Amino acid sequence: MVLHPATRILLFVICAVALQWLHHAALAGLTAALLVLLAQLRVREFAVLMRRARFLLFSLATIYSFATPGENVLPAWGAMSPSVEGIQSGALQAWRLAVLLAALALLLGTATREKLLAGLYALLCPFKFLGVDAERIAVRLWLTLHYAEGAARPKGAAWLPSMRQALEPSPAAASVVTLEASPLGWPDVVALLAALGLAVGMVA
Repeated sequence: MVLHPATRILLFVICAVALQWLHHAALAGLTAALLVLLAQLRVREFAVLMRRARFLLFSLATIYSFATPGENVLPAWGAMSPSVEGIQSGALQAWRLAVLLAALALLLGTATREKLLAGLYALLCPFKFLGVDAERIAVRLWLTLHYAEGAARPKGAAWLPSMRQALEPSPAAASVVTLEASPLGWPDVVALLAALGLAVGMVA
C-alpha cells in the first residue's frame, strides 16, 4: 500500500504535534515503531540527521538540567548544580526531538523530492481561494532544493566566491518543473483517520 505524498506529510505533522503530549509508554512505543520502519526500509537519513543535531540535543539536555529548579544532583555545588527534575526534563525533550528526527528521516527516505513537492502542492491547493499561489510556492521550493543539492559546502576563505557563484543564475537549471497531481485514495483516508485516532488515544 503506497500512500500519497500529501498523506505522508500530514502523518509527519500529526506526529510532530502529538509528540509534546505523549506519555512515556506511548513515546517508547512510537520510538520502537519508527526504528523498526527505519531498519526495514533501510533509511539512512536518520543517522545523518542525528549527527547534525548532536550539539542541539546536548545543548537542550544541558540547558534543562541547569535551568529547571528542583533537587540538586550535587548539593555541594549549590545553585550551580544541575537538578534531578532538570535532567529528567532535558532527557525527555531530547528524546522527543530524536523521535521527530526519526519521523522526518522516514518521510525524506521514502519519497523523492518531486513526490514531496507534489504532496505539498496538493496540501496547498485547497487554500487557493485565500490567495495562496500553490504553484509558485512549490516551484520556488523545488528550485531552492535544486540549488542547495548542487552547491558544495565552502571551506575557509572560499565561502565568498562560492556565495557569489550561487547567486548567479545557472544555465543548467531546470526550466520546466513537473509536479504529479493525483487524488488521495481510500488508503490515505484510512491512514489519516487511524493516525488521528491513535494520537488522540496516546495523548488522552
